Amino acid sequence: MLIFDQLRISDDGRRLYINMHVNEASYFENVFLDSITITTADKVLEAYGSSNTDPTVTTTDYIYRQTFEGAQKEAALVLDKGSFDAAFSHIGSATATYAFDANDLSTSLFFVYVKCKLASGTTLDPCIPCTLDEEVTLGVTFDTNALYQKVMGYTRELADDCSIPTGFIDFILNFNAFKAAIETQHFIPAINFWQTMFGNKGAYGISSFNATKKCGCHG
Repeated sequence: MLIFDQLRISDDGRRLYINMHVNEASYFENVFLDSITITTADKVLEAYGSSNTDPTVTTTDYIYRQTFEGAQKEAALVLDKGSFDAAFSHIGSATATYAFDANDLSTSLFFVYVKCKLASGTTLDPCIPCTLDEEVTLGVTFDTNALYQKVMGYTRELADDCSIPTGFIDFILNFNAFKAAIETQHFIPAINFWQTMFGNKGAYGISSFNATKKCGCHG
């Protein structure tokens, strides 16, 4: 139902940019934004890791939640550490169930859940194509600059002609595995690949997760 136009961390690691809109196809004429919920990877693991449950359902622990009023079809948000602090302190319209305790956004993997709603008295077209009828859309983002800095650190291995750059190779393989896990919605292994790349390897004790996509396809 929902499309992320932009979901990224700023180059300085201080802001989270979110631009999104409801799919403009005629199927979604009566669909509007309901809420946005943001949480971090550790809470996703706590909620879903041990049970191997598909974490595409909004978590109950979050650093930011905002409800959209009226018939809103699109939204643009710029959030930072102060936004999350204000939500936890119940300052403004956003809320949070736990504090975001990092100094910036560079060390976290963020899960962004956006829920849509139907206009009162309407129903979804039963012929909506597969997966496009899902009420909640999940996006995952992180500070890519932290990735680039990590890569540049490994490039020093390339200067040694007498040894195989095993650290660099391992990092590249882990990053490609991470991307594949995200794209196929295997989010628990994705988090573990993230932890392997950026420290805390095996910190959560989760080694595998098999996600089976449920899909009542109509086309």
